[in-house]
Amino acid sequence: MSNLKGLFHVSLHVSNARESIEFYQKLGLEYMFELKEGGEEAEPWVIYMKIAHGQYLELQPVHARTPEGIPDNEGTVHYDKNQTAWHFALETEDIGVLIRSLAEQGIEVFTGPDRTKRVTGLEDAIWGGDGCRIAWIVDPDGTPIELMEQVGQTMQRKYDTE
Repeated sequence: MSNLKGLFHVSLHVSNARESIEFYQKLGLEYMFELKEGGEEAEPWVIYMKIAHGQYLELQPVHARTPEGIPDNEGTVHYDKNQTAWHFALETEDIGVLIRSLAEQGIEVFTGPDRTKRVTGLEDAIWGGDGCRIAWIVDPDGTPIELMEQVGQTMQRKYDTE
């Protein structure tokens, strides 16, 4: 039995945040919130658009200052500069149980897509700026998969009240 609830978000790299927001609003997605690193005047490093209740599109401007850094081909995460789909996220009710289950199956869990720090238990999972507890795995082809548990009043819950 899976500990996963569903697809939480798909993350796209975008070259122009405002153009992308306008485009996805025209498709009917709702702007929810954005996070910035480096002050109010900084470009947001992540923008959340609501597809439907509990389903989101995460836009990440490629020129923004981000706490994790944009991956490059020099590191352990492969990223092609023309690649727009960056990662997808799966939501779980209990990330600690999921981490243990993955470890039992031989799947390594990390604090980020760069695979520099391993997660061996709940205490190693990181907290995102949106209030979610987070860990990462990487599929056999190198696609980063973010594992997320919403704990308390996350930014997503604040702006998606349905």
